[in-house]
Amino acid sequence: MSYLSFHPEHEPSQIDRKKTGKARKAFSEWLIENYGTDYEKSLMQQRSLKMAPEVTKAITTDAIQKPLVGIIGGGFAGLYAGLILQSLGIEFELFEGSDRVGGRIDTWYSTKYDANDKNKAGLYGEVGGMRIPQFSEDMLPVQQLTLAVNAVLQRNGMNDKMLNWRKFYYSSPEQRMRYNNMEKPIMAQDATLDTLNFDREQGGDIAEVWMTAVKPKDGPAYLPINKILDKVNEPFIKKINQSFSDGFKMLMDYDNYSMWAYLTNVFELKDLDEYYDPAMGSKTDHLPYNVASYLETLNVGTGMYSVSFVEMILATYDWDGSKNSYDPTDPNIYMVTLDKGMQHFPDACKEVLNLEDGVLPDDGNRAQILVGMISGTNGKKGYSPDNLTPAAEPPETVPPAHAGDPVKGKPSYKRERVHMNHRVSGVTYDPKLFNGQGGMNMRIKHKGESIEKQYPYVISTLPNGAYLNGEKDSNFFEGLSFSKARAIRESNYMPSFKAFITFTQQFWAILGKRQDSGLGVGTSDRSNRQIVYPSYGYKSESGVLQVYCWAQDAEHMGALTDEERVNECLKGIQFLYPEIDIYQFFAGYKPEETTKTWFWDNHANGGAFALFKPGQFKNLYPTLLTPEFEGSLLLAGECCSVHHGWIVGALDSAYNAVLNILKQNGAEDKIRQMEQTWGSLSSPDTALQKMQMIREHA
Repeated sequence: MSYLSFHPEHEPSQIDRKKTGKARKAFSEWLIENYGTDYEKSLMQQRSLKMAPEVTKAITTDAIQKPLVGIIGGGFAGLYAGLILQSLGIEFELFEGSDRVGGRIDTWYSTKYDANDKNKAGLYGEVGGMRIPQFSEDMLPVQQLTLAVNAVLQRNGMNDKMLNWRKFYYSSPEQRMRYNNMEKPIMAQDATLDTLNFDREQGGDIAEVWMTAVKPKDGPAYLPINKILDKVNEPFIKKINQSFSDGFKMLMDYDNYSMWAYLTNVFELKDLDEYYDPAMGSKTDHLPYNVASYLETLNVGTGMYSVSFVEMILATYDWDGSKNSYDPTDPNIYMVTLDKGMQHFPDACKEVLNLEDGVLPDDGNRAQILVGMISGTNGKKGYSPDNLTPAAEPPETVPPAHAGDPVKGKPSYKRERVHMNHRVSGVTYDPKLFNGQGGMNMRIKHKGESIEKQYPYVISTLPNGAYLNGEKDSNFFEGLSFSKARAIRESNYMPSFKAFITFTQQFWAILGKRQDSGLGVGTSDRSNRQIVYPSYGYKSESGVLQVYCWAQDAEHMGALTDEERVNECLKGIQFLYPEIDIYQFFAGYKPEETTKTWFWDNHANGGAFALFKPGQFKNLYPTLLTPEFEGSLLLAGECCSVHHGWIVGALDSAYNAVLNILKQNGAEDKIRQMEQTWGSLSSPDTALQKMQMIREHA
């Protein structure tokens, strides 16, 4: 996911790089400290309970045991929870309702795809997550996970399944932009002073004062409208850079506003400071509707400014996390993606989970050093993962990591823990289980049969919409607390649409003359919105263009039939390439071979990823984190994090769920082992400890 600027003038420039990547983690802590009273109360009560002795003994020791944790869902939250438990010697079972793992990490491969044929190796695209920022501190655990998994695969002779990162080209000076029936598209490098036909003189609806270039005595010329978001972000970024706590307090004063409401009801023209012109209106006036519409159109998509203002400000930090954190003078964007498709990532995790022995502490610790999560043997942080393809190698300004040699370890034998095509239809709490200490009953459907399982703990990682099981006589959950049931019902998920269209010739590469360096993303105001150019398959004559949009644009596209969606995408691509007939290169409508469209599927039951609406961070986030049924049921998934729409959000939530299980059983040695192996990802528990210390010293 990415919901950031397409226009070069909107790229943030005032962010303190030292704080980049830390903002969301600090925000998570701040939310718990200031709005987590019920969370703290529930957790303290649960952790004070006396657990069944045999359960606690099994969790705190390495004795061979029956599965203690049932995990629902094989997305990254479920897989990561399993990998942590496996590394700690705590047995579990994971149930995935479909025939693949990964959840929203899902690569589409054409039926003609062949990784060993250069003319067919590029015939794929990412239905789900397709990239991660390379140097963002908050995002580093995703790269650490690939290295830890690789260590296990290598010692077990599965080198063909090892994970390698390749460069993802997000931006390019030659990426195309065309809006409002412009005569022809314009390149991003030429767009700084272009009105894109939004001004009244060109048939648009925005007054010329906003669209007329201003040439200051010092600095480059600019369009006033392209300076608005800088001024919207500036006071919050400045305050957060000075103090996370004070910055978030200031930000939360506007938590009940959507981005649209803030722009049109709070922000005043006087806040433009040096960019203000009296012709815009009175200094106390708010931004006109047409101006807000322009900002939404160029930055995100139709209807997306209805989400929380807080989400949009924090997105600015996520965007800056795409830059080189070791060199504040480096303006380039650094993103990576998995070679040959992101689907290989969850598949590799599954391979490891189905081994008796998984990631060792030394595997995880060394991986943390290699990506810069912790300091190396020289006492400094660096970055030099050994699974980067040449184009993804860091720039010279990034120091290397100093890590010891990898631990050899021993090969393992198979142990099936991941159960595919096992659809969990419900879980209920039974206080009589496990010698009266309570536990969860799980109902599972597999090949027409019903299976029942019992566990002291269940970690459920489904998207919130998937808790509607569609059954005649039973709900997925029974007896949830009012707050948890409301949080599941109200948490906002954002619609997403993607399409993959094959062309017999990569005309975009010929016209762009930059394919080996990436063309980035082409944009327009047509319903298909973005064309994501492939960052691979350069040597093939044919290729796949990916169309990507969100919110209302996605809903409009999703309402069509599959072939109608493809037709709309083709018209949008033609709009960006008026100088040629793109249809002469279209490989034809052959679903799964040459085309694929995705809106949402029955495993997600709604939107693609969480994106909170006004007020939901402070009112719903702590509730989603709170375990239910005396700690026996824990929810995880990117919704249960502040990293909405990113893989790391799923990882954070899974880490926190496992930590709660360990805390409840007093497994301090296991907690230290988890931190050694996986780092310290969980912000909520850190915030909880701070709250307790403050109260103790009050």
